Amino acid sequence: MVLLVVICPLRRPARYMVATRVVSGGAFRPFGEAIVVDGGYRVSGQWPLGSGCHHCTWMVGGCRIVDGDKPRLRADGTQVTRLLFFPTPDCKIIDTWHSPGLRGTGSHDYAVADLFVPAEHSLSFREQPVEQGPLYALPTIGLFAIAIAAVPLGIARHAIDIFTELARAKVASRSRQTLNQHGMLQADLGRAEALVRSGRAFLYETLGAAWRSVSAGDTLNVAQRAMLWLAATQATSAATQAVDLMFTAGGSASVYSNTGLERCMRDIRTAAQHVVVVPSNYEMVGQALLGFDMRSTLLLAMDDRGSG
Repeated sequence: MVLLVVICPLRRPARYMVATRVVSGGAFRPFGEAIVVDGGYRVSGQWPLGSGCHHCTWMVGGCRIVDGDKPRLRADGTQVTRLLFFPTPDCKIIDTWHSPGLRGTGSHDYAVADLFVPAEHSLSFREQPVEQGPLYALPTIGLFAIAIAAVPLGIARHAIDIFTELARAKVASRSRQTLNQHGMLQADLGRAEALVRSGRAFLYETLGAAWRSVSAGDTLNVAQRAMLWLAATQATSAATQAVDLMFTAGGSASVYSNTGLERCMRDIRTAAQHVVVVPSNYEMVGQALLGFDMRSTLLLAMDDRGSG
């Protein structure tokens, strides 16, 4: 899971007082271990998918909390985890991002070993937010899913634009007509446009409803949280279908890198692998709507504030 945000760290020790605005990226999943020490933690770990790490001034890593030689446990017996922030120069960036798509994100692994991190540079999504307002009342992972879904929608829009321009110029080898004269390809363009617009509309509708709820002081229930995941997953699915249509409609031209359609195909297939937009989320949402206990699922596992 990837994070790329602008933050303003507060209460920093003198060695961190470099800038009031920093770019941070990293992974939520607890692939690190944080041993409790006086004033903070000694952190070791290696995390994948550090998107934008070469441009970040701070990284964040999910960690399992350890007291001495024993894991710190919650009342339900599960291990306590926290997100810890540390300066990027203190990390080792490992060249692992050799992917078919989204190559420009530079989502390499990054690692630290026995690094001291002050306690004030850690947080948990289970804690009440320090800041007030509707933005901070939204479930963090649900909001993150919405942001991730914007990427496939943008890729699909680009693919439609590429094909529309290509169709005016490319002559089909069999008919000797430009692609825009072919009824089947015209229909494919219409389907792609409908897919992207419907996916985007569902995303905006769902986020708007959640925003109105938290703005009124309400807490999103499980079904409302599930809808955020559903809208993000459906938008990604629709966008992927749209790119498939445009890639196929482009014929042999689509396989050449100079048309851009092959990059759209590579990028959207990579983006659609993200855990917050994968097809298995449909099952999770269905379970939520049927009233299943969702506490052990991704829907609530990382952010269960007020999830009644």
